Amino acid sequence: MNTPTRPGTAPGRVVERGVAVPALDPTAVYDVTSEDGVFTAFEVTGAARTGTETELWPGYTETHAHIALPPNWDDTVDDPRITALQYLYHGVTHLVDMFGYPLLAEGWEAGRAASPWPYPELVHCGYAVTAVADAAGRTGHGVEFPAPVHLISVEADLDHALRSNAERGGTFLKVMFTDGTEQPGSPVRFSRLSERVLRFTARTAAERGVTAVVDCNTLEETLFAYACGFRLFAHSVRDRTLTDAEWEGLAGARFVSTLAGLRSMIMSREDFRTEYGREGFRETQDPYNLEFVETIEKPFGIEYGCQETRTAALRDMRNNALAALRRGSLLIGTDAGNLGAYHGYSFLGELDALRGDDTDPALAEALRHQATVGGRRYFDEMSGDRSGRHPLAVGASATYNLHAPGRPLSALPVATVVRGVPVDRPALARAIAELRSNDSKGKAAL
Repeated sequence: MNTPTRPGTAPGRVVERGVAVPALDPTAVYDVTSEDGVFTAFEVTGAARTGTETELWPGYTETHAHIALPPNWDDTVDDPRITALQYLYHGVTHLVDMFGYPLLAEGWEAGRAASPWPYPELVHCGYAVTAVADAAGRTGHGVEFPAPVHLISVEADLDHALRSNAERGGTFLKVMFTDGTEQPGSPVRFSRLSERVLRFTARTAAERGVTAVVDCNTLEETLFAYACGFRLFAHSVRDRTLTDAEWEGLAGARFVSTLAGLRSMIMSREDFRTEYGREGFRETQDPYNLEFVETIEKPFGIEYGCQETRTAALRDMRNNALAALRRGSLLIGTDAGNLGAYHGYSFLGELDALRGDDTDPALAEALRHQATVGGRRYFDEMSGDRSGRHPLAVGASATYNLHAPGRPLSALPVATVVRGVPVDRPALARAIAELRSNDSKGKAAL
């Protein structure tokens, strides 16, 4: 692959020769041409595919991120310039931020303006909406985080939230609707929006052409929100594995996987060593996290009395995510920004967690398709683009990853190209290290 003469400039013409493009035709071999950062040709070569060809896929899309929440074990938020480079390093070129982006927007945009590489594309909701405190003193989910949320009590509150978010550049609505239970018998932790307000929220968003995504945990909450008009769910159901009949009752609904956002609670020291031992962690993440996990004596789930319920919740989430994949209704995202769910790095881990021990190459291809083509279409939808255009098409932005065949889904791409610009992964690692060496240690102050 050709490289530009200086960082951040797209070459005039690049041809990726003899690559597989499974998202277009898994049996064919292509020469893919781009000029000035735009695809100009996908030509079938006529050669028989052998299975050894490098695969060209769209860049990954993270469909559930929170760049203003602290993923690190010392409860810190990375500088948004680091977060952007973490995503690029792992081949994630598009991300949907579902909570609090305006807090870090200035730093993100300043980093974009100064960056020698094109930044990941980002869409966000502004600030999420949640319930006011209930009679028991429980607040709505979201209030516990270090980012603002809109509190919704009556219909008029929603109008203010929508106008305020639009002024901040939000293009979709994030609705928090869960009482925090994960398995039968789990304690109720949060207040919830009333049925009247929840129905009004779904209806008003639809009338104004605003895509709405709702945050639920349990099947009961999911069915309730579905009946109120919601079809996009920020998480997979976690209190039971859905039956075929229950899936039929959720026709048209889509779910984000988000296993990574839950796993850290039940992991042992050895689990953490394995998880953090993949390529890319030391190069992109806060090294304190490696030091901290060496001090862990037992999983936090055991310490806090939720090991069994958390383990069961993860099992149900994975089962339901794979069922959604078979039905074409899975979106792949991590809940990154929550503790132990790291930007960029955890996305590749999410793919591995979803695949598990299943060695069927068809499953791996289906997961990668949803993480790329499916994710990109979701990104466009959340930005207000309903065209459904395929990301690998003549005239589309030349943003893609090259993958070596047969490697784990968590393996780094062989190469990442963003709008025609090849990403220099070692240079990204050096830039992250330099940001971590400054006075702020690469941390953001909220």
